[in-house]
Amino acid sequence: MVDGSSPPRLDEEQGVPSEASGQRPAIRTILLVIVALVLAGWALQAMSSVFVPLVASIMIALAVMPVRDWVQRKVSRRFGWVGVVAAMTLLLLVVGLFFGALWLAAQQVIAQVPGGTEQITQVIEQAMPQEEAEAQGGTEAQPPQGDAGSSLPLGLPSAVAEPGASAQVSQAGQGSGGEAAGGLASRFGDTLVSVLTRVAKTLLGSAVGIVSALVVIFFLTLLILIESRDWGRKISTITHWRTEWRLTESAEVIAQKVRAYLLIRGVLGLATAALYGLWLWFFGAGLIFVWALLTFLLNFIPTVGSIIAGLLPVIYVVATQDLGTAVAVGAGLLVIEQVMGNFIDPKVSGNRISVSPLVVLVGLLFWSWIWGIPGALLAAPVTVALVVLGAHVPILRPWALLLSDRTDMEGLTEATRPK
Repeated sequence: MVDGSSPPRLDEEQGVPSEASGQRPAIRTILLVIVALVLAGWALQAMSSVFVPLVASIMIALAVMPVRDWVQRKVSRRFGWVGVVAAMTLLLLVVGLFFGALWLAAQQVIAQVPGGTEQITQVIEQAMPQEEAEAQGGTEAQPPQGDAGSSLPLGLPSAVAEPGASAQVSQAGQGSGGEAAGGLASRFGDTLVSVLTRVAKTLLGSAVGIVSALVVIFFLTLLILIESRDWGRKISTITHWRTEWRLTESAEVIAQKVRAYLLIRGVLGLATAALYGLWLWFFGAGLIFVWALLTFLLNFIPTVGSIIAGLLPVIYVVATQDLGTAVAVGAGLLVIEQVMGNFIDPKVSGNRISVSPLVVLVGLLFWSWIWGIPGALLAAPVTVALVVLGAHVPILRPWALLLSDRTDMEGLTEATRPK
């Protein structure tokens, strides 16, 4: 060339300019990282019974830790245990309110079932022997057969049917006018009973596991609150001062961001649930408290949760009212979700989370694959923790930048500093 300059030499193995070989991660390194992530995912999935309670306990402890610290500052060191008691009392209060809300929602659902509480009791009684038979003998219990030629609607267990149900079904089948008079509401009630039968069987089969997991999470959270300061001293003793600084600051930033995330999701969830409830009430939809509660809970699952929270009440309105009303309900819920998700949420969140929305959605899919529903709930906090930890480890900072919502290292540093 005239000016004596030459194009940058291409590395034969990598196929990229050699000037960038020390600055950008090579393709081989990226592929190795992807393989390592997949292997780590399989390991986490295999040990989900250990990691899910542990991670959930850490996140819960970070959420209630300010209550412990505030109380301990108000009392003498001798009564420092009062702070732990206050934090755990708050946790039990929140859990109690949650299950109380679930009980109220269940009462609304039961009120929609033909036969009410008595019908649900029969469904549960029918489900219990079958679960025990499957657990002991491995064979499925067969429902008792009725008279020849008789059949039950929607394949319901015969124990649910009242005496003379076969005759009633036969009479109902003689005239199509009776079925039309029953309308869509009758079929919806029968379908609801059938669904409740399956739900009762599932809950009875997994009740022991759910209770055991809650007990383990409770005691892990208690021990983390008691020993967190001792573990901080141990880490400072066995690590270099620079490593200690990174770990200490990372823990502080993670705690702040997790608390901010939970607070934002909770407040926005309550506001969205209230708006959903008012809109459904305006159109005379039933089970308003159920839909509001589901909206609040699903708000903690990014993106997918809001879609499910909007679709379920629309489907219910289609089944109980008419298509035109369902379209109007769906349009209103879509407007509410767009305003809350695309305008208010970014304004409120700001730089408190510092994670790319695309990464949050990918993280939701990843952690849901590994841990199921608990993984969906823990996806955003765990992703936030990974971004903060990566930002404080020099070798991981490029990967932390890719996961964050920032475009340069200065922005990443600013977003992951303690406030």
